[in-house]
Amino acid sequence: MPQLPIAPPVHAPLHLDLPAILVALWALGFGAVLIRWAIRLGRVLKALQAARPVDWPAPMPVLASPTLLEPGLVGFLRPVLVAPESLFERLTRSQIDAILTHEISHLRRRDNLTAAIHMLVEALFWFHPLVWWIGGRLIAERENACDEAVIRAGHDRAVYARGLVESVRLYRQSPLSCVAGASGADLKSRVEAIMTA
Repeated sequence: MPQLPIAPPVHAPLHLDLPAILVALWALGFGAVLIRWAIRLGRVLKALQAARPVDWPAPMPVLASPTLLEPGLVGFLRPVLVAPESLFERLTRSQIDAILTHEISHLRRRDNLTAAIHMLVEALFWFHPLVWWIGGRLIAERENACDEAVIRAGHDRAVYARGLVESVRLYRQSPLSCVAGASGADLKSRVEAIMTA
């Protein structure tokens, strides 16, 4: 029986599924943002686990942590104020009271909840630069509003400004934008505004 000649294989033209590629790219960016936030959240949780309660007159629980994270309000359902243990020795009582007033202002304004919602928006729309710019503006405006609340409460401007500068000099800024810390945003312009506005 004669053998028939074998035809060479026919290659199908390469077809790129653009929607699937775009969804995969979005998912990679979304996952990268979430992983970044999870790593930062781990640092904050570590500070919380090592913290002990402090008897400080505040409308929220106050914890002292051996870590060097700046004083900051953590959480949005039942927020707690976490401060480095050494803060109590490094700052004067009036500086600590001014920073406490700042953090109470964050609590009243529910800034952590707003920041957490914006973090979700950043994760969903990670590819859009306007979302990141808005996040920076939100942080700057919430810090300015809390600084104004400290001054309205009657705290001395110079004492408060020195307390902020010392907090930045001695402690690391919080890694999460949904942890409202005293030194967030552009500190130089904030101190100028505190002293002049």
